[in-house]
Amino acid sequence: MELSLPKTLSDQISEYIVDKIVRMELEPGERILEQRIADELGVSRAPVREALRNVARTGLVEMVPRCGAHVRRITQKSIEGLCDVFILLFGHVVRR
Repeated sequence: MELSLPKTLSDQISEYIVDKIVRMELEPGERILEQRIADELGVSRAPVREALRNVARTGLVEMVPRCGAHVRRITQKSIEGLCDVFILLFGHVVRR
């Protein structure tokens, strides 16, 4: 039996933001307005702010002081870095 904790409001908002990024409803480089997300979901800005910090930890969003949150742009360098990680992980799995 596997127990799971109920998702917090900020966790649910984080999933909402990630989904919007994946669906390209928020485009690379676009500024994410806390108030707009809060209005869309009918919540205050505080859990949206916390959710943006959570998503920033994944690398999908970049938090810029005094400028807010932006969807991170994908660069050739970041793609190469992901490929390197994938190769290392794949090699580790194959050895098992």
